[in-house]
Amino acid sequence: MRIAALLSIVLAAVVCSTAAFAVSFNGFVVAAPDGTVIRGTGYTVFHVTTGQYEVDTVPDVHSCAYSITAGSGDTTVPPVSIATAVGRRESRTAIMVATFDSAGQYADEGFHLIVRCLNGAADGAAVVDPDGTLVRGISATSAIRLDTGSYNVTFDYGKISDTCAYTASVGLSGTSGTSEPGFVNVAAVSGGTIAVRTYDKMGNPVDRGFHVFAACNL
Repeated sequence: MRIAALLSIVLAAVVCSTAAFAVSFNGFVVAAPDGTVIRGTGYTVFHVTTGQYEVDTVPDVHSCAYSITAGSGDTTVPPVSIATAVGRRESRTAIMVATFDSAGQYADEGFHLIVRCLNGAADGAAVVDPDGTLVRGISATSAIRLDTGSYNVTFDYGKISDTCAYTASVGLSGTSGTSEPGFVNVAAVSGGTIAVRTYDKMGNPVDRGFHVFAACNL
């Protein structure tokens, strides 16, 4: 009986340990065009070939949501580019990232990848109109249009530009209509301010409304 009880305890411990390992966690990574990790939550990035990367995580991330935007991890304004992400079929702890230039050809570009698996409040978010008006947000304090397709968004967390990942998508702030298609890229500025650049489908700077999301310490 005592042996059976001990075996039950050991089995329970193994099951709990396995279950804990299988839990998915939120995370992010900001990578340079050559795959170098600039900052993140422990993910590793491998540059597979031109415009293709493998992001490896510890937990299972196939049941998670991925948000990705091509962009730089510093104040460098990136070229017009696109980034996409998909779970790797052969591994539940890997995400495949592809980056493209404005012509749709594979090209090495930096990217910000946010992985959200569990419920949790956003570290920062903003919805901005084409004229630079901050419509609403989370921890967002201001937005400004600097030039055609050029915006700065400021959050109340003073280290967001160099400690967080941020992704953006073109979109309207209201409840009707459809935004014209286009590209959107991100870059750091300083302190709590980040840069957002919007372009038309030909890669020309143009004013577009956008939604931007920041992840810092998920």
